[in-house]
Amino acid sequence: MNHYAWTIKYRGHGDVRHVTTLAGLYDVLRALELPGLAPPAFVMSDGEIPDHGHYTHNEGGSDEWSLTWTRIDDTPIAD
Repeated sequence: MNHYAWTIKYRGHGDVRHVTTLAGLYDVLRALELPGLAPPAFVMSDGEIPDHGHYTHNEGGSDEWSLTWTRIDDTPIAD
C-alpha cells in the first residue's frame, strides 16, 4: 500500500503535514472542510495518482489553499 507525505496550506491556518495512505489524505481533506473542495479526484491524472504533485485552489483569492504530495515507496516505520 502506497503512502504519501503531504502538506496542506491554508491562509490563516497552520500547515497540516502528515504521511498517510490516500484514504487518510481524503479523510483529512473532508474533515478540514476547505472552501471549494471538489471530490478528491482532482489529484488524479488519467485514472492514476501521480507520484508527486501540487494543487492550488483559487490561486490568489481569499480562500486559497494548496496541497503538495509525494509518494513514499515503503510503508513508514512506526515510532
